[in-house]
Amino acid sequence: MKYMIRRWIILGIIMLAVLPLWAQKGMHVEALFDGRFKQDKRAVEVLIKGKELKKYHLTLFRSLTVTDSPTLFKEIEALVSQDAETAVDKEVGKVGTRLYYGFFCFPPKNESYRYLFYRNTSVVPNSNKKSEVTVVYIEGQVTLEELKQMFK
Repeated sequence: MKYMIRRWIILGIIMLAVLPLWAQKGMHVEALFDGRFKQDKRAVEVLIKGKELKKYHLTLFRSLTVTDSPTLFKEIEALVSQDAETAVDKEVGKVGTRLYYGFFCFPPKNESYRYLFYRNTSVVPNSNKKSEVTVVYIEGQVTLEELKQMFK
């Protein structure tokens, strides 16, 4: 009996540790957070979870910023656009036919709101900004309006 309880506790701890990695499961952008950019010097990936986010009523923050990679920019844009189709609320800006920015809200999962933010500076003609794409996935108990207030 003692060993069975220990096994359940260990299994529970493992599930809690791995759960945030499954957060964007079922979304196309999940492919961006599979670790393939760890050695890519053009990419910066950020994962924040736990105590740092509690004060913002968030449980997960993931971001990926890629610079100077037009082929990859189009791949990322395609993944974001596929996910945008299932968004329940969205705000987008385009330059021609290309997605410049997007704020997407998805149906809640496990009582948590899910958001995807996207920006592609490479589509702005004659821009002095560095050519980069940023994707941010956020999950938590915060509404879209509260998020907008936080990031003003």
